[in-house]
Amino acid sequence: MYLETLTSKQFKRCQCSCAVIPVGTIEAHGNHMPLGSDNIIPAKILSCIEEEIGDEVLLAPPIHYGHTYFLEDWPGSINIPTDVLRDYIVAVGKEINRNGINKILFLNGHGGNTRAIKDAAELLSYDGVRSRVVNWWEEYFEEIKKIAPGTGHGGEDETSLMLACDEKLVDMAQATSGPMWPLAHEISIPQRKIMLPDGMTGDATSASTKKGNKIYKIICSHILMLIKELNEEK
Repeated sequence: MYLETLTSKQFKRCQCSCAVIPVGTIEAHGNHMPLGSDNIIPAKILSCIEEEIGDEVLLAPPIHYGHTYFLEDWPGSINIPTDVLRDYIVAVGKEINRNGINKILFLNGHGGNTRAIKDAAELLSYDGVRSRVVNWWEEYFEEIKKIAPGTGHGGEDETSLMLACDEKLVDMAQATSGPMWPLAHEISIPQRKIMLPDGMTGDATSASTKKGNKIYKIICSHILMLIKELNEEK
C-alpha cells in the first residue's frame, strides 16, 4: 500500500512491518531518455509490488534527488552531496521506524547513491532498523544481460525499461551507442564530455519494450522474494 494515499486512521490499522523506499536522482541519460529515468523505473517496480503484494508492504514516497557527481556537468543533472543525501535518508528511515515500521528495503535507482544508502542503513541499524539495499542493475546483472547485452547507463537495459514504462518518454531516433563506463577515479572532470559525449554508455539502439517487460519480471520477482524474507524475519 502506498503511504502517501493512506489516511492517518488507515495507517494506524496497517499491519506492515516492512517499507520500501525508492531513492533516485535527476541526471542525464543520453539524448533519448528523460532526466528522471532513475525515478521513473523504480516507480514502475513499485507498481508491480503494489499489484502483487500491496497489503503486505508499505510503499513509501521516493527520494527524487541523489548524488550525481559524475554527470553533473550535463544540462539538467542535479547533484546532492553524499553526506547530505545520507543524512536525509537516515532522517526518513528514523521517522518510518518511529511509526512502527522497523524493516526497510531501499530500492536504489542510481549508482551514485549507493554509498550514501549503505552508510544510512548502517546508521539506522543502531535504532533497530533492519534494511536491505537493492541495486537492480548490479545484483541481477547476469540475468539482465542475457536479455539486453548492451547494458549501461542509458544503455539497452535502462532504455528498454523506460520503453516499457512509456514509449512516449523515449526518443529512439536519438538513441546512440556509447563506451564502457569508466571508473570515476580514472577520468578527470574535463575528460568526461570527451569520453562520454552523449552522457550514456552501452547500446541504446538495441532496446525494445519487449525486452523491458522481461527485465521488469526479473527485477520484480527478486524484490518480491526479498520482501517476503524481510516480512518473515522476527
